[in-house]
Amino acid sequence: MKKRFTLIELLVVIGIIAILASMLMPALSKAKEKANQADCMNNMKQISTTLMMYSNDFKNMFTIGIDENGVQDEDNPHNSAGLANLLYCDYLKSPKTFVCRSTKHTAAAVKDGWKDVAKDTDSADGKGSDKYNSYLYIGGLCTTEVTSEHGIARDKGKGTKGNHKQYGNVLFGDGHVEGITGTKNTNWEDKDDCFNMNPYDSDEISMPKKGDTEVQNDLWPTKK
Repeated sequence: MKKRFTLIELLVVIGIIAILASMLMPALSKAKEKANQADCMNNMKQISTTLMMYSNDFKNMFTIGIDENGVQDEDNPHNSAGLANLLYCDYLKSPKTFVCRSTKHTAAAVKDGWKDVAKDTDSADGKGSDKYNSYLYIGGLCTTEVTSEHGIARDKGKGTKGNHKQYGNVLFGDGHVEGITGTKNTNWEDKDDCFNMNPYDSDEISMPKKGDTEVQNDLWPTKK
């Protein structure tokens, strides 16, 4: 006669499996977030490549914002409206490029998706009424005005409420992308004002560089 498991033995096995699962879940969650960070960096690199392609065709200028009709809007050059121009001008093919997998954002439709992206509103803490874009962007700059020390696009969010909590990807003026990690006492976007990408004077460019820490950041106000 075959021996059967008793109820107690089954409960012990189930308990061991539950303990092992609870030990593995944080590691799996961490691995998933690492993969999302890498995917997000790849998005940034695609945005970088297309911005450089655009600037080559438009006298070294990066994109400025467009409205829902595809008309360039100099009063709204930044963020979603500025990035939507890459879709409108067909430099980017997929709206998925603007979506970080760690967020609740969804990709706009492939056909005329630029209209939805252009309508998104943005804030540094990610609490704007946005659905289709996970990144902040300073538009209307010239390639000769920015260097490897000037941030021109980055993950949305502040501190633990960011796309990746205490981590963010930053696209710099020379086209390279860096991942920035925060510390226990300092949010990643506060480690340097070039990550905040503060507003600049259009007559006399004064973009913050690495090491600048005293410039006020009011381009993307925090919504309360």
